[in-house]
Amino acid sequence: MGDVLELAFRRAARRLIDPQKRWLVAVSGGGDSIALLHLMERFLDHPVEHLVVAHLDHALRRGSRTDRTFVERQARDLGLDIHADRRDVTKARRRDESPEEAARRVRREFLLETRERHGCDGIVTGHTLDDQAETVLMRLARGAGMAGLAGIPESNGPFVRPLLGLERVALREWLRRRKFEWREDPSNRDLRFDRNRVRRRLIPLLEEHLNPRAARHLAHAARMLREDSEYLDRLAEQRLNTASKAGRDGRPVLLVAAVKSFDPVIARRVALAALKRAGVDGRRIGRKHVEALLDLAEPPGNREIHLPGNLTARRVRGEIRFGPR
Repeated sequence: MGDVLELAFRRAARRLIDPQKRWLVAVSGGGDSIALLHLMERFLDHPVEHLVVAHLDHALRRGSRTDRTFVERQARDLGLDIHADRRDVTKARRRDESPEEAARRVRREFLLETRERHGCDGIVTGHTLDDQAETVLMRLARGAGMAGLAGIPESNGPFVRPLLGLERVALREWLRRRKFEWREDPSNRDLRFDRNRVRRRLIPLLEEHLNPRAARHLAHAARMLREDSEYLDRLAEQRLNTASKAGRDGRPVLLVAAVKSFDPVIARRVALAALKRAGVDGRRIGRKHVEALLDLAEPPGNREIHLPGNLTARRVRGEIRFGPR
């Protein structure tokens, strides 16, 4: 199984990772990220030159400092540079963020800053097939559309995810065969968190009573949906260009008549693209924001809606303008 796993990783890595470039690998100390670290170290011809380890202590639980020490030792044993930091997510949390949203934002900011500091070309993270299946189920339960059900992309911006086609259990087996150690985060057993409930209760239930390969099938469905979604996104961007003009602040100004002429399927994607182009964090845009924006195109006029990130969209006569709240 180990050899098969490593070959599968190498196939994905060859698509996503240029071995001549410098890469930042995110390592929490858990099994997925430790497997990623060792697989990357074995994949690159000159890992000491082309690989930097990043570790963030979120200051969310007791014992997290021990994880940092463990990851620093792992990097040191491989002769790799490491940048570790501690950032208090609770203190950094914004009023309109959930704890999970705050942790993701702080972690993303840390990785982007570390990438810049160490001159890395990209960031490699340890999302697995199981993470993909969990994400699809959570988004389905929350009423996501096609774009949301497409799940986690294999690459976006500087981020690449070469483990996305590999299962967590196979990665643990690979680590055991090679006697590599990893840390278990006790918060992953806390059933107050949605993802943990999906991971520990829902997916095992599906695998036992519906299909033992339920997680893999969910990930496959996400991949097919992503292909369709990316095509529709490209079409929506073209339509947005014809249905808007640039405002003085660079944000798009939507032309109501043009938006109303679109088929609902395209109109929703045009609205989503407009929200992103206006500066709304795509990870915080929900169906209600898209529908509220499209509703502004209907009578009566001169209305306003509030958007994530302290932004507004205001209908004034035949235009919809974005701005600060």
